[in-house]
Amino acid sequence: MKEELEALRDALPTMTERSREFAESLLMQAAERGLSEKQLFWVKKLIEPKPAAASVDIGNFRGVIDLFNTASKNLKHPKVRLQLPDGKPIALAIAGPASKYPGTVNVTDGKKFGENVWYGRVDTKGKWELSSKVDTQTAVSLTALLVNFAANPAKVASLYGKQTGSCCFCARDLTDERSVSVGYGPICSAKFGLPWGN
Repeated sequence: MKEELEALRDALPTMTERSREFAESLLMQAAERGLSEKQLFWVKKLIEPKPAAASVDIGNFRGVIDLFNTASKNLKHPKVRLQLPDGKPIALAIAGPASKYPGTVNVTDGKKFGENVWYGRVDTKGKWELSSKVDTQTAVSLTALLVNFAANPAKVASLYGKQTGSCCFCARDLTDERSVSVGYGPICSAKFGLPWGN
């Protein structure tokens, strides 16, 4: 265990802010009272070598980045919720300035950090880096979703709202007749800089 903890300490500078905070808390707990089996699992997970990720060009992602940049003026952690054809939830969030890859868009299943599935990231040029753990069917569906979202963010956001009855930006139910018709509400429309109706 001593070697793993030393490797974890050595890896701190290469980690994202969240991972680094988690790793530091594990190191502190190890020094104070030792670690449980679950905590040892996370130590090993944090230091295991990451296989090279596959990457796909999904086209110009600037419009999606602009959505997040616009929303960041009013929201601390803007998020976009989408779903795959099989109903699997997808969440997009922009990596902050303290991240290892600032300005990229992380793609997950929307659960909280440590419990979520990380599918990969998209950079500003539209390079989609898939996690090596994504199965082929999910990778194909996700890539198609991201290509469509990059090409027309408003259309994909609208379609999500119409299919689920919820706004993809705030996750609230759409109740107003016009919001149901558009697929998202006027407040989120203004925050993300999207059109709302005709």
